[in-house]
Amino acid sequence: MNVKELIINMVKPINIPVTKLILKKHYQANKPLSGTNNAMRVLILAPHMDDETIGPGGTVRLHANEGAEIHCVFITDGSNSVSDLPKEELTKARQQEIDSVKDILGLTAIHYMGLPDGNVTSNELSQHKLKDMIMKINPDLIYCPLFVDAHRDHTATAQLLADTLEQLPAVDCAIRQYEINCAIPPEQINCIVDISDVYNVKEAAIEKFESQAIAFDGFLALNRIKANLVTQRIVAVESFLEHTTANYKQHAKKINQDTYNFSKLFKQINRTDTLLWAIYKNLNVKQTIYRKSR
Repeated sequence: MNVKELIINMVKPINIPVTKLILKKHYQANKPLSGTNNAMRVLILAPHMDDETIGPGGTVRLHANEGAEIHCVFITDGSNSVSDLPKEELTKARQQEIDSVKDILGLTAIHYMGLPDGNVTSNELSQHKLKDMIMKINPDLIYCPLFVDAHRDHTATAQLLADTLEQLPAVDCAIRQYEINCAIPPEQINCIVDISDVYNVKEAAIEKFESQAIAFDGFLALNRIKANLVTQRIVAVESFLEHTTANYKQHAKKINQDTYNFSKLFKQINRTDTLLWAIYKNLNVKQTIYRKSR
């Protein structure tokens, strides 16, 4: 254990309770709960294998409980994630993990686009692949990452969807953007789903990602902390930016990602002991970006 990790462990008994207390106030609100929109055909765009669980995992299980047809498209091959395994072994291991998660979350089908991990690009080839999938699945509801995120593959996936939808004017469905690396400012959240009854399912799914060297506890902690967004006494929620198709395309045009270096501006929310840093680092910049784009 290095010095940094040693210090973090020493201050945890104080840091974690203080973090939760401050963030509960940060997320204190009186927002309405949303549901599943009774969607019967759901499409999840996940840049990497685990994003589908980290972000909308609990809500996905709720869709499955209602009998929805759920398609999960993995954009990359997952070969460049944080792990001690060689790339080929890592890709194989991650696909095996997803096979386990498929039943836990209730996914109907899994699809692989196979783009290079760390180099997702919205171009003619990737747009063609995604266009074919959207036309075949004909989703009522699409889940995808945010445009504001510290990982380039996540933001590129959001842009890929926007560019593809420009070629599909007949597609008119709800789109929910989910958090992976960067939290949505509380005032921008417009869709909150109660996952109290399936929170343990999300925990079980996350435990399957043994190939990953990063922590996941911060994601789960935020699910519980953000229950303060509503007045009902519930255990955990997942929160989203929900758009119409038209609004999503406009949102994409207003965010000029080339203007910002999100990976330096923001910090990942995966660890509870660094959540305060991750939530508040350049929060004013993030709020301005969202305000101007929405």
